[in-house]
Amino acid sequence: MSSTLRNLLTMILLGAAGGITISFLDIEPTPMVWITFFMIAFVILIGKDLYIFKLSTNMNTVERYVKHSKQPYYRFLYAYLHDNEVEAEKELAKITSDKLRAYITIVVELHRSNYDLVEKALGKIDSIEHRHYYSAHLALLKNNQDAYNQHRSAIKNRIYQLLLDAEVAYHQGNMAEAEQCGQLAIAESKGVQKYLLIKTLEKSKRSQHRNSYF
Repeated sequence: MSSTLRNLLTMILLGAAGGITISFLDIEPTPMVWITFFMIAFVILIGKDLYIFKLSTNMNTVERYVKHSKQPYYRFLYAYLHDNEVEAEKELAKITSDKLRAYITIVVELHRSNYDLVEKALGKIDSIEHRHYYSAHLALLKNNQDAYNQHRSAIKNRIYQLLLDAEVAYHQGNMAEAEQCGQLAIAESKGVQKYLLIKTLEKSKRSQHRNSYF
């Protein structure tokens, strides 16, 4: 069932419940009452999606959210992380945002060792934290310790710090520490971020040309 249909059914059920509640409490069903009720129902639906996106730890629920997202960016990630290249290309063609395409270029080309493409895409990333994270990862893969240290020191997000710690350990051949840092990053993340980390790690482990822990 698509998220749109599911939300529509939820609205209908909430409307029915609202009608019963209004009748039971003997409230006069004025237009303002109904408007207020449906505004509350709308907020509940938005809150549900926001909870799944940011806070959920139920990866089955999050996977359905990503797979059936209205945004081709997330449908692309779902297809890409499940090695469905045909579907990934189809969804990629629907993405018109230069910023989102830049993120995709970075994620894909880092693992293909196409570092020139990654460097060009980094300039289109608005988030300073994201730019430092991917720049640090790139510097690590290029064995540029000075650049890595510079970008790593600017990162404040603990999960990104743990991810880079895992990459450093992997780069040094210390798989035990890489696993420890990587699993800790997954454990401390939630929602879509947690799901994408899990699936990225699974895809990385399947790769015959693995160059990163994640």
